[in-house]
Amino acid sequence: MKHSFPFMEQSMPSLAGCIGALIVAAYSPFSWAQVPETENEVPVLSPVKVIGQASDDGGYASGSAVGSKETATPREIANSVSVITRQRINDQNLVTVDQALGQVTGVTVISNDTTQSQYRSRGYAMGVAYDGVPSYNNLGGFQQFDLSVYERVEVLRGPAGIFQGSGEPGGIVNLVRKRAKETFEASGLLGVGSWNDRRTELDVTGPINAEKTVRARAVLSTSNRDYFYDTTHTDKWLAYGTLDWDITSATTLSLAVTQQDDKTDASYMGLPAWASGELLDAPRETNPSPDWNRYIWNTKEYVAELEHRYDNEWVGKVKFNRREQSFYFKDAFIWTGVDPASHTVSYRRRISDYDYTRNAVDVYATGPFTLFGRRHHALLGYNYENYLSENVGLAPDTLEGIPFGRPDLVPEIHGAWTSGGKNETSQRGFYGQVRLKVAEPLTVVLGGRLSWFNNKSRSVAPSVPTAWSQGAKEHQHFTPYAAVTYDVGRDITVYGSYASIFVPLTNTKADGSVLKPREGRQTELGIKSEFLGGRLQASAAIFDLRDRNRAYADGAGFFVNAGEVQSRGWEVEVSGRPAPGYEIQAGYTRLETKYLKDAGNEGLPSSTWEPRHTARLWGVRKFADGALKGLGLGLGVHIASENKSGNGSLAMRRQGGYAVVNALVSYKLNNHATVQLNANNLFDRTYYTRLGGLNTYNSYGEPRNFMLTLRAHY
Repeated sequence: MKHSFPFMEQSMPSLAGCIGALIVAAYSPFSWAQVPETENEVPVLSPVKVIGQASDDGGYASGSAVGSKETATPREIANSVSVITRQRINDQNLVTVDQALGQVTGVTVISNDTTQSQYRSRGYAMGVAYDGVPSYNNLGGFQQFDLSVYERVEVLRGPAGIFQGSGEPGGIVNLVRKRAKETFEASGLLGVGSWNDRRTELDVTGPINAEKTVRARAVLSTSNRDYFYDTTHTDKWLAYGTLDWDITSATTLSLAVTQQDDKTDASYMGLPAWASGELLDAPRETNPSPDWNRYIWNTKEYVAELEHRYDNEWVGKVKFNRREQSFYFKDAFIWTGVDPASHTVSYRRRISDYDYTRNAVDVYATGPFTLFGRRHHALLGYNYENYLSENVGLAPDTLEGIPFGRPDLVPEIHGAWTSGGKNETSQRGFYGQVRLKVAEPLTVVLGGRLSWFNNKSRSVAPSVPTAWSQGAKEHQHFTPYAAVTYDVGRDITVYGSYASIFVPLTNTKADGSVLKPREGRQTELGIKSEFLGGRLQASAAIFDLRDRNRAYADGAGFFVNAGEVQSRGWEVEVSGRPAPGYEIQAGYTRLETKYLKDAGNEGLPSSTWEPRHTARLWGVRKFADGALKGLGLGLGVHIASENKSGNGSLAMRRQGGYAVVNALVSYKLNNHATVQLNANNLFDRTYYTRLGGLNTYNSYGEPRNFMLTLRAHY
């Protein structure tokens, strides 16, 4: 199988008890509210401060909640953070999470097939959260909602274990959904583009009562398109609805429902290579998938969120997220490299039907407190997720001697299910963080998480049913976090941080016990600045990430925690509005990965999928007056150095560095309508988005293409 999904289980403590504890904490007598300035001053309750999602004023600079649960400025987050705002999404006509993350500094998007990809940063896979609620192992390998649902995409690079729990140390992507607004707004989009690409969007929001205490928003989008490679076709639609109700002036209930259906014919999984290892150099339109291949994704999400704002400026939140996803596929894919003599390959055929169910709860309270005459900030929380995967499948068979380029000779597969299985994962944890204002320019941040993690699996009919088999398990694992920020003047902050995350292992030692979990531990030093009232943001960071306690064979069939990998480098980024009418976002990353201790790869690169050097630049100039009034021009480039497939001694195929240029021309017809033309890969550069194995996953990037859209907003 080309999809690998681990799963786990754990019991859930009393949710009511957790909520009660957080409410008590918010009213604790430990000086949570502000104190009067003098003894004779009458205490007055502080004004209610609504701590919500960052607003998007139409620019590229933004706060984010990815590093702290609640929206913070970049200078308050002592880690590398990037944000793709709604304006950036509109300017580049970004439609999918793939496309958005492909614009983020330090992130590499590696295509799996037409419908989903993998996402890596600093040498490792990334995790995902939905409005701050972490979802274990649910980013790479799973289809995501289209961007019409989201207000912005937030990315934190490096370990995010304090809020995420278990996961790889590459970082976390936080997808922030659109919320209902207090004033009526309506927008729509009609788009046509290369390869019969046709897209529509409709977005309506506003109050539904005179007091504006009940607000709603609805989003609809459709996509119908072909691709630059032969045969593949996608029909996709999405519907999103959300309702916000101010139960009282201090309490808000938010509900949301989303559904997305995607049917893709002849999904593209890249090309094979020659059996000797070299790339084929086949035409970019070549698609080795038979036309009867089917990939069908159906995703539903239900969200409930309750927020209460206390008079002492504390905020308590309870979030519930349920995601139901099904994935049916019937396909044939190349199983061997192309024989140089006969130009033939072998195909494997399969049918599978997966059902995934995720239930997650996140409960936390956050707010200020005073201690030793200074104002500080605290966060206390608990989250839980249960993830169940069920599947049935038809065992693959192999067809040999098929001429490469003749997928029409592969007959469609039929038959009854021959295998079945279940996997269950659960993860829970208590987390906390305090921001201590030690001195006016100096803040010390301390935090940690106590986690429980459990995985089990079993075979079910039509396989021979088995009892549950214990997988990875961890009990009360502590994940620390620490940081220091120092304000150098009004606009500049320097920082240092230590962050960590863990991955449970199942390898056993000679005494039969299980190895300790792998741990990703990162030290990062950086500087961040804000100019022009926060409209222009800049940052630079150096990092050293160590992946320790990796399983290391001891030569007798057992393992020890002796392996270690290093990922280090530096990056810079600038985003925002340097002058009226201009928006820019640019970043550069230098990355080096290496096996420090490994049985067969010591000294070799641990990840070659990610280039050593990547640079991304996008800028827009919009004219508000003069002879060019209404005109918008945009230009961007993505530059990557050499990269290879695989890692360590298995890295074989390679491509040299390349640059891809994108452009934009738009014209504002009136106060309500804009016509826009986006050109991607303007100079038609041939390159690979992924280098894979001998059999598949050697995937070309898109040739030059265009998209013409008409946007209307009222």
